[in-house]
Amino acid sequence: MAAHIQELLNIGIPVLGDGGYLIELERRGYVDSGSGREKVGTGRGSGQFTPEVAIEHPEALRQLHSEFLAAGAQVLQALTFFATREKLNRAGYGAQTEEINRAAVRIARDAADGRALVAGSVSRTQLFERAGAGAAGQVRDLLTEQIRLLADGGVDFLILETFFHLEEMLIALECASASGLPALATMSFRPTLAACTDGHSPAECARAIAGAGALAAGANCEQDPAGMLPLLRQMRDASGLPVIAQPAAFRTTAESPCFTRMAEFPDSLETIQVSRAEFVRFGEIARQEGIGFAGGCCGCNPAYIRSLKQGIGRAAELACKPPLDAGAVTP
Repeated sequence: MAAHIQELLNIGIPVLGDGGYLIELERRGYVDSGSGREKVGTGRGSGQFTPEVAIEHPEALRQLHSEFLAAGAQVLQALTFFATREKLNRAGYGAQTEEINRAAVRIARDAADGRALVAGSVSRTQLFERAGAGAAGQVRDLLTEQIRLLADGGVDFLILETFFHLEEMLIALECASASGLPALATMSFRPTLAACTDGHSPAECARAIAGAGALAAGANCEQDPAGMLPLLRQMRDASGLPVIAQPAAFRTTAESPCFTRMAEFPDSLETIQVSRAEFVRFGEIARQEGIGFAGGCCGCNPAYIRSLKQGIGRAAELACKPPLDAGAVTP
């Protein structure tokens, strides 16, 4: 096991991440989507999907971590997505903010057992969507608190993920830098693929993320591998950083390129699930195109991560084979 995420990124083969926790645990009956009482997929947030499972059903979370580890994940993310105090307060768990964050890190570290690095997941607060850029000061306070809790819990590094606004991402990177923890950063592009919500192209996002000190820049969620690849290529070419990619396992359309904006979200997602074969192919492409970190997001259970690992391995094997003798090729 490498002692630092930077060492893994330097090897030149995609670091294999884990997959999506909240939707998988919702399918298993341990997480509340909030679909019965909140508007979802509307730009006003994505329902509840908060990580109180870390204190209410820790054994279920530990089991899923163990499954991702068995599938080959080199990094386990503590389930601290949507775990800022304000978001947890809206879900009725604000008083348990410290307990949830610390329990999630402890469970991930126990499951990793020294065989994988542990990342703290830090997500958008939803305040930029709800209150606009005027909430920047509150966002900074919330992220500073959460990152402090993750650092105290002993995470190895941070994955800043599912940020719709570049301005909010840059605040998160500022907070990460102040903590001393290395950070990988992924934007989510919604409602279009051309720009994030506050109007910056994937290339512009990548350059800004690089300038703010991230170790890797990329995208996560909203698109399946095929839909995300053009974004990743733009970000790779613009930033000079390793690319981090965590696509979703749900198929979208040209008219609705974000799965959380589709009518199937969140209660009929099974009808738009992509096949594991698409993640085998994504693994091959990730290896061939020099993606630095490849994992999954919503809809990616351990079987998808195993498929991703298979694709990365297959591409490495093909790269090692000698070229065919031209004279032996049949037209």
